[in-house]
Amino acid sequence: MILKDQLEQLIRLQEIDNRAAVLKTETACIPERIETARKFLVETQKQLAQSRAEGEASNHRKREKERDLETCEERLTKARNRQSEIKTNKEYQVHLQEIENLKTEKGRVEEELLVLMEQLDVCKRNETELARTVKTAEQQFESERQQLEKQAETLKAELAVVEKESEAIIPALDPRLLKRYQKIKSLHREWAVVPIRDGTCGGCHMNVPPQMAAEVRARQRILTCSQCQRILYWPLSVEQPAGVNETGSPQAPAASS
Repeated sequence: MILKDQLEQLIRLQEIDNRAAVLKTETACIPERIETARKFLVETQKQLAQSRAEGEASNHRKREKERDLETCEERLTKARNRQSEIKTNKEYQVHLQEIENLKTEKGRVEEELLVLMEQLDVCKRNETELARTVKTAEQQFESERQQLEKQAETLKAELAVVEKESEAIIPALDPRLLKRYQKIKSLHREWAVVPIRDGTCGGCHMNVPPQMAAEVRARQRILTCSQCQRILYWPLSVEQPAGVNETGSPQAPAASS
């Protein structure tokens, strides 16, 4: 394969490698996006569990107060039944005070019971509302999870196609040129092969000597930038052959009218 073709294939390989890197990054982000979507559901589930726990605690306190109220009523009934046993006026006065105290205690317990019943009603309303919220969150999460998993499958399928394109190009490249490209790419990540534009390197944007630029344009040998060591190429424009776009990579033929 002539040098011109080698360079064009190298540019195409770089495009494929960069696309593969994007696909891998997007695929790797899918699990994190699923977990992010799950957070709202988990939070609403926690709120529902907390509301239910508060409701159970209020219900437990309510039952205790109901028992306290029963005890107060029993003591009050017993105190009233002892009235026939009173012999003196002093005992009668003490007895009346005891009954009054029991009535006061009963009233206090009744008020506390009323407050607990109101709290329990609030807890039940909150629980009902949160249960609806959880159900909606579950549906939303399931829908988003399915969409993200479908997107992951699409990304993986595209990556498989891209990797096959890469596998088809690599055998046609000179092994030394491929090794050189891979070494530069490991240092500069995305761009190992860059164009000369306005007399500067498309990677580091430093000036390229006119003589070197002329040699790059002639495509007689592979040259690298003296500053960043990236492989240089001259973007095809007027002299570009049919079927090659401005970046030097193959392009689809135009649709006939």
